[in-house]
Amino acid sequence: MSKVLLIIGIALGVYWLWRQGRMAESREARPAPPESPAAARQSTVTPLQDMVACAHCGLHLPRSEALADGPGGSAPFYCSAAHRQSGRQA
Repeated sequence: MSKVLLIIGIALGVYWLWRQGRMAESREARPAPPESPAAARQSTVTPLQDMVACAHCGLHLPRSEALADGPGGSAPFYCSAAHRQSGRQA
């Protein structure tokens, strides 16, 4: 009885190894799907932006989203209109 179980175990092991080899071959032979234009647009990297800190609370945010209170759009920067108002009152 134990010899039969041993032979069945060996046969299952050989079958499992054979299946693994076939699956690996099929993965290597399969060509990569073409990338769609929508996927290409999503994979583009956005450029880095300068970060500034709010003069009131210290929150860091991109310069393009900050509210500048200085001459010519320079410092001090604020994260919201409420913080800009509090900065003017001080």
